[in-house]
Amino acid sequence: MSETLKILNTLTQTISISGDEKNVGKCMAQYLEPYCDDIVYDNLGSVFGVKKSKKENAKRVLVITHMDESGLMITKINDNGSAEFIEIGKINKQYLPGSRLRVKTKTGEVNAFVVGTEKMVIDFGTYSKEETLALGVFVGDSAVVDGAFVKVQKQCISKALESRVGCLMAVELLKAVKDKEFDFDLYVGACVMEEVGQRGATTATGLVKPDLGVVLGCKKAKTLDEKDQSVGELGKGLLVSFYDKGMMPNRGLLDALVQICKEEDIAYQHYYSMDLNEGAWVHKLFAGCPTLNVSIAIQNAYSAIESMDLYDYDCAKKALTVFVEHLNEEKIQEFKESNR
Repeated sequence: MSETLKILNTLTQTISISGDEKNVGKCMAQYLEPYCDDIVYDNLGSVFGVKKSKKENAKRVLVITHMDESGLMITKINDNGSAEFIEIGKINKQYLPGSRLRVKTKTGEVNAFVVGTEKMVIDFGTYSKEETLALGVFVGDSAVVDGAFVKVQKQCISKALESRVGCLMAVELLKAVKDKEFDFDLYVGACVMEEVGQRGATTATGLVKPDLGVVLGCKKAKTLDEKDQSVGELGKGLLVSFYDKGMMPNRGLLDALVQICKEEDIAYQHYYSMDLNEGAWVHKLFAGCPTLNVSIAIQNAYSAIESMDLYDYDCAKKALTVFVEHLNEEKIQEFKESNR
């Protein structure tokens, strides 16, 4: 397994639902630290590697993704040993009944599974409340549907790909530019609590106060159903997202991304959606800043069998790296003025 896939395997298999991201945050800090000058956090747990410019009062570029995944939270342990739960973030409910779970407790993990259809509960293989408590399971514990990381031909399948592909791209970007000198400060990392309303994006933007933002991640692909008229396909390159529910992208940035793809012979596809991501807050807090999405398509979103195409990832990573390498203070100012 390549180093890239090893990192993605670790990131996807780390249980960290919204509000409980500490474990994956530690992974991100470990991966970012060798390639930056400093590691900084906001007060919710968002983590960024900082590559400092030698220039005083330099402009700031924020490259951000999110690291929390959707999951379940235990709300009650019943007398018969089963547990009730609520959904944290988006969950594809068709995959829940009969699925295996990994439950994160204060001392480790416990295996369980979901039973029921309309009224679903978590079954720990116990027969009383006391037996379940003895496993170390308590109200408030996190659970995720078990989905192993597997490479299948040109694709990868796993739980939490939607949440962790951007994290991988952030790490590999910082690694790619570690020997570059910029006239701006570069902040690269991941925020918390995106799945429950882009909360970490707000606090992270407040921490950095960027002059320019780039959001990394995944967006829902069209299915294999021939009647599906959605946009975004696996294997067709990175997504050039010109509209989503939360952000109208900066046109100057959008044109620059397309130009890079043409000059570097990078496959890309135009995309729009009615979802939103961190850009919804990054681009409009304080006085606002020009913001761009760099993302790839993903199938079976919010399930334990999310799938991505490695070619798409390579396209997005290359375009992102070239974009950042070509940035400078003058261009940042041009992007800020491009909508005037």
